[in-house]
Amino acid sequence: MNKVLVAVAIVSLFSLNSEADTFTAHCRNSPPELFVEGETCIGVVPDLVNDIFTELGHDLVWIKVPWPRTIYEAKRGNVDLLIRHSMTESRKRFLDAVTYSHQKRSLSFFKSPHFKSSIKSYEDLKGLRVGALRGNFYSPGFSSFVDPNDIVEVSRTQQLVDMLKAGRIDVAVTSESHRIDLFENDFKKCAFTDTFLNPLYISIPKKSKASRIYNAVSSQVLKYRESGAINKYYEKYGVPVPAQSLPENHSTP
Repeated sequence: MNKVLVAVAIVSLFSLNSEADTFTAHCRNSPPELFVEGETCIGVVPDLVNDIFTELGHDLVWIKVPWPRTIYEAKRGNVDLLIRHSMTESRKRFLDAVTYSHQKRSLSFFKSPHFKSSIKSYEDLKGLRVGALRGNFYSPGFSSFVDPNDIVEVSRTQQLVDMLKAGRIDVAVTSESHRIDLFENDFKKCAFTDTFLNPLYISIPKKSKASRIYNAVSSQVLKYRESGAINKYYEKYGVPVPAQSLPENHSTP
């Protein structure tokens, strides 16, 4: 009988190890929620997903990659995990997402010294040259009310600052997630602010080899949210713990 149990244990262990895998995750600098340190990624969200993948028997290898490049690679299945991002209709086509938090977010608009008119609503942005970062989601309102033909996209925030100073754009959109500090001292802030509740996600690209464990990852994240275990990651980095807006019928199996 003991020999049978030992044999079963060996087979089970072999089976478990054969299913273990190493997945590639992309990191960028957005402290304290995620940032690159040496050869790895740390912060609220990387620490959370590292623990979850370890519990599922897998490893993560972190690579520092700019966000637009991450989106490009995710469409092709060349990255296995994306963290701390918003969701758009176009992203839903190639990402399987897991909500881990909700964040109250505010968009601010800063004017070029060469532009004198007031901005009090999205209506006032019509026909203006609006600077934004390429590949970034700003808000449902921004996506709905700003004509894509009016948006001037660049890769880096410093480019927006330089273009705003030179009058090459009339207005730049930004937020705490997009280095608002680079605008506050040198430009006039518009009276209009767009505030909304923004869900935050981790995602597995549909073409990724990690797609087979999507349901397991989603279940683990929900357990962390339900139990409050997710709070310790925010507390570790001194970040206010966000309220969890759990879906109806959210009980985990």
